[in-house]
Amino acid sequence: MCYFGDLNLKAQWKNYADKHYRGRPAGRKSKSNNDVLKSIAHIAAKYELDPELLLDAFNRAWNDEEIQYEPLNIKCRKVDQDRVTFLVTFKDEVVWQFPIDKKVLEKSELFKSSIPTIPIPLYRKYEPGQKDIGELRAKMRGIAVNARVVEVPPKILVNTRYGFESFVSNVLLADKTGTIRLSLWNDQIDDVVVGDIVNVDNASVSIYRGERQLRIGRKGTMNVDTSTREHPSLLKS
Repeated sequence: MCYFGDLNLKAQWKNYADKHYRGRPAGRKSKSNNDVLKSIAHIAAKYELDPELLLDAFNRAWNDEEIQYEPLNIKCRKVDQDRVTFLVTFKDEVVWQFPIDKKVLEKSELFKSSIPTIPIPLYRKYEPGQKDIGELRAKMRGIAVNARVVEVPPKILVNTRYGFESFVSNVLLADKTGTIRLSLWNDQIDDVVVGDIVNVDNASVSIYRGERQLRIGRKGTMNVDTSTREHPSLLKS
């Protein structure tokens, strides 16, 4: 089931739904906007596409009737008063056909905010081990990453689900392929500074508040290369 990680966005959606959908009879083919967004996210994951750009592609198909977005052909089949029906095909095989509410297309920036929080399966098999950040997907496990620390946010005191108070900081890591947050706790936070190279092993990838997040866990390890602290010139390499 699709869920919203941002409470403000959830409230906006509730107000919008109450205003536009209260009392509307649900036909046999009715489909909620949440389900539509979930389908778009699943299609994007299956064909390795950016789901937000895929939503933009539906907008273009609405205007141009038919477009080619990466491997997918998107055709606008029918326009009703409130909805636009699209046909999505891959090499002449039907991938998806369903109406999308015009409000989703017209207010796409609002709806895009919820896409990263939609849980989706991994469609492609992956081998645990060393990965570039750009390869990381939610639900991956046994992952090793070698990256540079580019941001260390101030630590925050939180109550854990086990009833303890702990400090946490979601450190930002970067390599040549992208960035990702690494969740560090308590003493781990003091082990790193901006510029350090960290080698994380046996980690997992999750989604938290719309962002990918790398988690070390009990079985994971982190080694820190601090050589740039003594030789700042290495940061330029």
